[in-house]
Amino acid sequence: MRNYIKSSWKDTSHEFLDPKLSQQVFKSKNVMVVHYVYDPGLEFEEHSHPQEQVTIVQSGRLLLTVAGEKVELKAGDICLVFPNVSHSSVVIGDEKVEAICIFTPISEKVIIEKSS
Repeated sequence: MRNYIKSSWKDTSHEFLDPKLSQQVFKSKNVMVVHYVYDPGLEFEEHSHPQEQVTIVQSGRLLLTVAGEKVELKAGDICLVFPNVSHSSVVIGDEKVEAICIFTPISEKVIIEKSS
């Protein structure tokens, strides 16, 4: 038995959460890593989930609203959102945003609860 798992985003299937938002998921027993591609014009509605979320922006600009506070992220920026905290995101400008998000602890899927 190996002591590691090797994969590639090239070999990971795409899922579409929205016509302007695709995701690829890689997970183990303890952590889930998601590669997101946000198209220009995407507005991901306010939601929360029981996992901690670390967002690492690789390209483009993303405006997060975390518990009512606006946080602008650009390539190289990292933002941690604590569990059960409401947040949303909007693509800034005409460039796609690529981001890696890390969720822990994991469940079968990230359970998203829409804010009222």
